[in-house]
Amino acid sequence: MAENDAALESDTDVDPTKEWHKTACVLCSANCGIEVRIDGREITRVRGDKDHPASKGYTCEKGLRVNHYQNGRDRLTAPLKRMDDGTFQEISWDQAIKEVADQLVGIRDSYGGDKIMYYGGGGQGNHTGGAYVRSVMQTLGMQYRSNALAIEKTGMYWVQGKFFGRQDIGASPDFHHTDCAVFIGKNPWHSHGFPEARNVLNAIKNDDERKIVVFDPRVSETANISDHHLRVKPGTDAWALAAVLAVMTQEGLTDDKFLNE
Repeated sequence: MAENDAALESDTDVDPTKEWHKTACVLCSANCGIEVRIDGREITRVRGDKDHPASKGYTCEKGLRVNHYQNGRDRLTAPLKRMDDGTFQEISWDQAIKEVADQLVGIRDSYGGDKIMYYGGGGQGNHTGGAYVRSVMQTLGMQYRSNALAIEKTGMYWVQGKFFGRQDIGASPDFHHTDCAVFIGKNPWHSHGFPEARNVLNAIKNDDERKIVVFDPRVSETANISDHHLRVKPGTDAWALAAVLAVMTQEGLTDDKFLNE
């Protein structure tokens, strides 16, 4: 009986700050699985989730520093209203929502809802805004919307349309198996953008049959381990790529079967 009581007592006395909780990093599109320990709002420990089917325990310095983004000293935790003298005063959420709503309704009533454009809802970790905006747009009579993906992904979808005949297939490059990885103005050693980025880059670097090519004015970390670093002058990217395409065409290096299909 005493042993059972001791076991129950030990189960109920588990320190909650020592428990690991499964979650995911939202600091890039890879959304690697992580496990965290928490103490109130503070994330005290972070490690990769080895059970995650995609990241398999991999994480980077951004994910390991997630508490910095969660609880950074400069993070806003309440609405701030700019006063006439240029300073900012903390106000309640109810006041902030009412003042913003009143101003939007005023613009709609004076100039029409089509004069208001919604921008947002596409960034990483901000998907709920995109879901709720439809009712706001309908209420105000708004017609136009955009988000950061319009800048970040427009070129990608345009290229997919040219390659595959449609823009909405969401194709992703297969850097894990490619023979030649080309990065234009991109430093995946830090920005990632595909699963297990550093592991993949190291695997390509250490394989004599595979190559890394980087177009970048900077000697970035990725450029530093590349096989070919084309240190183009800023603003000449298009010229450099046109020259590469010209050589491929002139020397018969294109995959004509793929292009014809």
